[in-house]
Amino acid sequence: MVNATSRTRLLLTEFADAPLQWRVTNDPVMGGGSSSTFLIADGVGTFQGTCRIVTFLNAPGFAKVTARDSSFPDAAASGALYLTVRSSTPTYAGFRVDWSSAAPMPSAQGWRHGERSFKAGFTLPEEAARGFVTVRVPWSSFSVDWSEYTGECNTVDPIVGTHHHCCSATHPDVCPTAAHLRAINGIGLWAEGVEGDFELVVQNISAGP
Repeated sequence: MVNATSRTRLLLTEFADAPLQWRVTNDPVMGGGSSSTFLIADGVGTFQGTCRIVTFLNAPGFAKVTARDSSFPDAAASGALYLTVRSSTPTYAGFRVDWSSAAPMPSAQGWRHGERSFKAGFTLPEEAARGFVTVRVPWSSFSVDWSEYTGECNTVDPIVGTHHHCCSATHPDVCPTAAHLRAINGIGLWAEGVEGDFELVVQNISAGP
């Protein structure tokens, strides 16, 4: 939970007015059994469902909701992404957020399908079960080199053995740059890599200090 006020943040999207077109995609596209829905009502977007085991991988799959738009504001001067959310499942450990850019994206190890994006996980405090909280996700925690098996950047893929890397001084090539932040063209919310029911009620997504 953070104390940065909304006055210091740049709004990327909200759900009270002129919402983006959001699209749900679940792992049945790759043989899994996860399910989810995304409903916009009363000024919030509610993403909920169940992340289930993908049988042939013997590991949890994913559910996600994404929006594409060419009019996201320039976020290059900011230091982090902010999510104002509440949840009846604040202990669910598979929440992730990603974003894509119109700027040339770095390559990623073991990429197999879909488009490249920068992704990071985030956790919710217990207070999220009682009301809205604002979670800060630093841009430096996002990596383009995340695993399609786990959604994480610090794991080794099963079977193929591809080792993924998080953004760091050792691996700056997987980090987002100012050029990427100037040209954000997509945002996604995920429940991934952790089996269980989840709910995420989103009031807005912004960029800030």
